[in-house]
Amino acid sequence: MFDRLNHITTELQTFISSLEVDCVDAAGARELVEIAERVRRAGDSLRTVAVGQVERTNAWKGEGAKSISEWLSNEPDCARYEAQSVVVLANQLQHLPVTTAALLSGDLSGTQAVEVTRGAIVAPNTETQLINLSRHATVRDLRDATSRVVAAATDEAERHRQVHKSRYLKSWTDLDGSFNVRARMTAANGALVMVALKPIQDEIFKAARKSGNHERPEAYAADALMVLCEKASNADSRAAHGVSETKRRRPNAVMNIRIDIDALKRGHTEHGEVCEIAGVGPIPVASATEYLGEAFLKLLVVDGVDIKTVAHMGRHIPAQLRTAVEERDRVCQVPTCDMSLGLEIDHIVPFAEGGPASLENLVRLCKRHHLQKAHDGFRLVKTESRDAERVGESNPIWEWRTPQYRDPPGLSDTG
Repeated sequence: MFDRLNHITTELQTFISSLEVDCVDAAGARELVEIAERVRRAGDSLRTVAVGQVERTNAWKGEGAKSISEWLSNEPDCARYEAQSVVVLANQLQHLPVTTAALLSGDLSGTQAVEVTRGAIVAPNTETQLINLSRHATVRDLRDATSRVVAAATDEAERHRQVHKSRYLKSWTDLDGSFNVRARMTAANGALVMVALKPIQDEIFKAARKSGNHERPEAYAADALMVLCEKASNADSRAAHGVSETKRRRPNAVMNIRIDIDALKRGHTEHGEVCEIAGVGPIPVASATEYLGEAFLKLLVVDGVDIKTVAHMGRHIPAQLRTAVEERDRVCQVPTCDMSLGLEIDHIVPFAEGGPASLENLVRLCKRHHLQKAHDGFRLVKTESRDAERVGESNPIWEWRTPQYRDPPGLSDTG
């Protein structure tokens, strides 16, 4: 086995090194990327299951390492945090043969396998459903679905206490001189952080778009954190010099909490119910009710997947329909696009063609896809779900069609 594997690996490396990539056309370059992705998945999956066997046989001992993670991180290109995640995944896969088979066959990437195992370990009956979801959902959607599985299968109050107990904020300076921050906290506290940052981040994004200077959303978030710190520092400076603020302004920010009406009445969630902060993750029902008196909070009470009421608490009250669309479409709805900053609401059937301003006819798109749909002939088409029992699946299923696409006879443009 090892001779054959070594021979195949050597032959593959030799072949790759002999490729003249510069001579490949556009279609060929895309195909090379797809092939390379398959090769990478195969290598990552083999390493993961092999690490599990190394730990079971204690093969890592005797080389000076204190743990298998330290042993694995001794590889020149394996960071400590990566080694730890590989070890955790390898241990979980011992109890999930279906996920292991999907990983080894290439159906799951390492990132997808982490999310599937996270849910399947606490709720084994969801393993197949999560694997099926991973085939046509983004990593963000899969992570959201897994978080709901974990929330439904564990005691929410105890989980909240454990996360709070393990909270931290670490900082360090890399060799290149960059300052780094890493933090862990409850979803509720994390939402408060994002509520404070988002209005500033949106302002920075709008200013950058007007100037034509586009950067990554993460860069705008870092800038927003700096602005927030500068405001706090200036406020402290004014207080030290005896300057009082005659008028305090609160940020025009909104926190959306989505909760099943039965869970709200009962005081805790049961399997299949949700209590979460939109875009952040599940929280205990007790935490949700604590925020009901806060200003700038919208409580979206749902029954199953249908929004029943939209209650707005605070001074600023946007349209109910806009609230529902923003809560439902947290990222651009074009498949595989995870853009969450600067989204724009679009009519699926154009307003000029009689398209109504209804929840079914409105969708949020990023700027680029909105322009493609409005001016370049691209279409967003609702399709039927391929798996009626998808875990955590409540949003419409979309297909992004190019101008060259022609519908089969009898199908409408909007699905």
